[in-house]
Amino acid sequence: MDIGVVTTVWGPYSAYLPDWVRSVAAQTHPPAAVTILDAGAEDLAPARAALAASGLDWQIVTAPYQGMGAARNAAVAATPVPWVMHLDADDVLLPHALADTAALADRADVVAMGMWREGREHLFPQVSARQVLRGRQGCYSCAPFRRVLWQRRPWITANDWIDSAFWVGLAHLGARFAPTRRAGAVYRQHNGSYSRSMSAADRAAARSQWRRLCRGWEP
Repeated sequence: MDIGVVTTVWGPYSAYLPDWVRSVAAQTHPPAAVTILDAGAEDLAPARAALAASGLDWQIVTAPYQGMGAARNAAVAATPVPWVMHLDADDVLLPHALADTAALADRADVVAMGMWREGREHLFPQVSARQVLRGRQGCYSCAPFRRVLWQRRPWITANDWIDSAFWVGLAHLGARFAPTRRAGAVYRQHNGSYSRSMSAADRAAARSQWRRLCRGWEP
């Protein structure tokens, strides 16, 4: 199973990339490709050094920052392999993450990978397209997916609340969701985390969009 791991980075988030690279390089099922989309990172020199020492098949591509959705679409477009995972630049994988994905790939289109978050293991044992379309969270942003589905319904670019909208879009296409039995990644919460910076109005707008997209597809 060929899977690519991609990320998007701008501003100070580049400081987290060396750990990101080392976690991807430590996989027991090595990735087929690694892409970093540089949309205005402050300093990529440490990440380049980690990549050079990693043994990974890697590339850094550049694009102007035009929003989170556009950046992720550009990263996936540059990574033509059957499966892709977008792992946020400030998160890390556990060594078994891609092996767990490969074990589920034959019967899935999206692998709902669990994460460790704030000291707790979060899993999605009941995940399904129906559950996602009912407005229930079924995946974190690091869930691997078949690239052919992304080609039909990429990330929306109208706003930055994009993860739930992406999974809802794939559910509307009839994607098969399969859960992992253990967490495969670690969410590293910090003061600069996007989830902490959202205003109450942004959260309300995101919930409204999520409900609308579950009923139909009008991004």
